[in-house]
Amino acid sequence: MNERITFITQSADLKNKVLEFIDEWNSTAETITVNTSGSTGTPKKTEILKSHMVISANKTLNYFALKPGDTALLCLSPETIAGKMMIVRSIVGNLNLIVSDVNSHPLTNCTDHIDFIALVPLQVEEILKSDSEKLKSIQTILIGGGPIHASLSTKLREQNIQAFHSYGMTETISHVAIRKVGLGENDTFEALNGIEFSQENGKLCVHYPEIDYSNLTTNDLVELIDNHHFKFIGRADFIVNSGGLKINPETVEELISTYIETSFFVSGLPDEHLGQRLILLIEGTVVKAPTLFELKSLLPKFHNPKEVYFLPKFIRTESGKINRLETLKMISEQS
Repeated sequence: MNERITFITQSADLKNKVLEFIDEWNSTAETITVNTSGSTGTPKKTEILKSHMVISANKTLNYFALKPGDTALLCLSPETIAGKMMIVRSIVGNLNLIVSDVNSHPLTNCTDHIDFIALVPLQVEEILKSDSEKLKSIQTILIGGGPIHASLSTKLREQNIQAFHSYGMTETISHVAIRKVGLGENDTFEALNGIEFSQENGKLCVHYPEIDYSNLTTNDLVELIDNHHFKFIGRADFIVNSGGLKINPETVEELISTYIETSFFVSGLPDEHLGQRLILLIEGTVVKAPTLFELKSLLPKFHNPKEVYFLPKFIRTESGKINRLETLKMISEQS
């Protein structure tokens, strides 16, 4: 594999982590240790069978018709399941792998043609500002690690870029479903071959017999179309109970996404009268953002945030997701 890797990163630490994972992959051990993302709680270590990672890699390679000799760009941390799986796909599919810096501008120093890239939404936002032509030239753009708001989808569409939004988790070894975003956008996720879905109390259940999951109940609320398709609603553990009304923050975020030009999220804080009050957190200090009065006109009754907080920088996980719990703690420090 090493002869198929090109490092354009200047980080010796990143290079060592990639090579260490390849050594671990080539060892006689049957499992790989990975951490869950930690976006909704404390990261947990879990052991994943290498044979299951190969199954997952082949599903992605087949879905996107990637072939030996194609070039993939790794710009996600090799300590996350997303980063590890990019390496595994390259090994299994005999792809050439380019390793760039793990930051918001991973294409800056890349001059090679790229066939396949995996990004988080923040990276896509930043690339569209400075390297959109490079992004257009990439055959397969896979976006994961968080929701894609309407504003980002619109920007992709305006640039004539088609990308794919992935749904998955560490337990399912990367994604189990895909939907198109940008050009030809579809709000319905489609299962990868051999995977089926059901529903329990509104939550998605994943049936993935090839990796020994007969009924994995997630914490994600969905609208189930059939056993191969669903529409994502939001995470059950993000629900805010305000005065007895259960509010899905991700629904609110979608409705206001085109009016805020930077990263943001909606959450709840304890409230003596309401139980929880809805708040809006925005990253940065000088940004275009609607006033509370304007928000009220955009949202259903009782769904408008009571307060807006501006934080210089959100706390993010290793995989680039906003760590909502830790970022929310910053509010108490700010008060």
